[in-house]
Amino acid sequence: MKSVGMLELLKDIRKDFELLDAGRKSISAKAVFSAAIGFLKDHFVQQMQWRKLGAFEDDIFWVVSVPAIWNDSAKQFMRESAEKAGIKGEKFSLVYEPEAASIYASLLPVDKLVGENGTVILKAFDPGRKFIVVDAGGGTIDISTQQVLENGELKIIHRECGGPWGGECINKQFVNMLNEIFGKNVLKQFKKNNGEDFLQLLRDFEVKKTILKVDGKESVTIRMPLSLIELFLDIEESDVPTALASSRFDETVRLKRDKLSIAGSLVETFFSETIRNIIDEVVSILKHERCSDVSAIMMAGGFSEADTLQHAIKKQFQSLEVFIPTDGSLSVLKGAVLYGHNPNVVSSRVCYYNYGIQVSKPFDSNIHDPTKKYIWDGRVLCSDLFNILFEIDEEVQIGQTRTIDAVDTFLTRKTDQYRHDPMTYQFVVSTKKDPFYTTDEGCMEHGSKILSPPNGTWPRRVNCQILLKIAGTELIGTSVNKDTLQKTSVRFEFLPSISKNPDRKRLFDPFYLDI
Repeated sequence: MKSVGMLELLKDIRKDFELLDAGRKSISAKAVFSAAIGFLKDHFVQQMQWRKLGAFEDDIFWVVSVPAIWNDSAKQFMRESAEKAGIKGEKFSLVYEPEAASIYASLLPVDKLVGENGTVILKAFDPGRKFIVVDAGGGTIDISTQQVLENGELKIIHRECGGPWGGECINKQFVNMLNEIFGKNVLKQFKKNNGEDFLQLLRDFEVKKTILKVDGKESVTIRMPLSLIELFLDIEESDVPTALASSRFDETVRLKRDKLSIAGSLVETFFSETIRNIIDEVVSILKHERCSDVSAIMMAGGFSEADTLQHAIKKQFQSLEVFIPTDGSLSVLKGAVLYGHNPNVVSSRVCYYNYGIQVSKPFDSNIHDPTKKYIWDGRVLCSDLFNILFEIDEEVQIGQTRTIDAVDTFLTRKTDQYRHDPMTYQFVVSTKKDPFYTTDEGCMEHGSKILSPPNGTWPRRVNCQILLKIAGTELIGTSVNKDTLQKTSVRFEFLPSISKNPDRKRLFDPFYLDI
């Protein structure tokens, strides 16, 4: 399947987008994701029934873990895919992966938290302590900075960050090496005609890169598919050892029969860019005023088990305790289950954007743009104003709600014609510190709520209260008619990306290589 660019983080994915399979045929991405979620759901329900656990499907609350760097568009896409798979919205929640990992680790017995040289971590989760979670997965590195509160709950003290620097980046470096040795044409034909052998080759490297020890002496030995060796001989009319001898890998890569031996020192270079990105991100976090007294780094995720990555983090941050929970590769999965039982374990977050609502206010010629002036019911108003409800980098409590009163009138013959039309409230976001207009650079619609007039006609004066609530990993917008007390809420239909960072694209996909 073609890479989806971490759910197309650079694109407005709206309701759906297309994927390409290995044969270059297109298919609905939502169909693929919902089918995958549906398979896992049905498998779990089936297992539960076979084991006669006495529970029903309606008793299950489902939790899906997502990378912390996913934008709101990707999270909404995942929610809708789950609903299409038959999981009802009120029975479903998302959790950030690094947060799930720390929830799991915080409840482990002390003897299951091991630090440098086997020392036991006794105080990592004491009240008041601050620590960084580096969740190293295959696709992404997600980093979350947290503080333990007196009641044991977790407080997020820095915006979640990270990037597509996971284990797949190392796989990509390995493929680049093969590309140099065998040539683009050979590797492309091998991938196309021997897909199973190609994937097995990558799986073998995946295992070996994790267990590689940092000493510069150990080599990584991988079984080379005979189909690749023979294909190279047919196309290039030369054997692999001869090609290696004339390449820049003549002293670091050897082929003996079907065994490819790669010097450990060369494999370590595959990690260089990923390690540099992780270190730079952690250093940046430690410079923040709320994070200067961080005392530990917890590593989780399957990629965190790589000795090369562990060694680099411990060497760079010698003043911090670096520890890895037992079953670190499963910490996100187990933490997500714990989160489902107690979502309030994460009590606060830090806003990544300014969040607000688009409003109109009386026009002031001293501060307002004349092009945004308009007249409604005899009043001179200014449109497209950004009314901030939650500020960028602000600490907010889960469940915290902010409100704004909204008044709409239909008093004149000109405005009376609009009494039968739906009314739209637009929620907006901005990456800039002090947005003024919703049309300013860095601003974008975050979601909208469309209200239909009661009984087909709005009254002459409509008094509403608009609420924006921090709900775990999502936001809920609500409108309340103050006259009728009618309440409607929305988990935004459309949550577009506003990231312009090209590094957010997924870097590697075994079936869609540039070869």
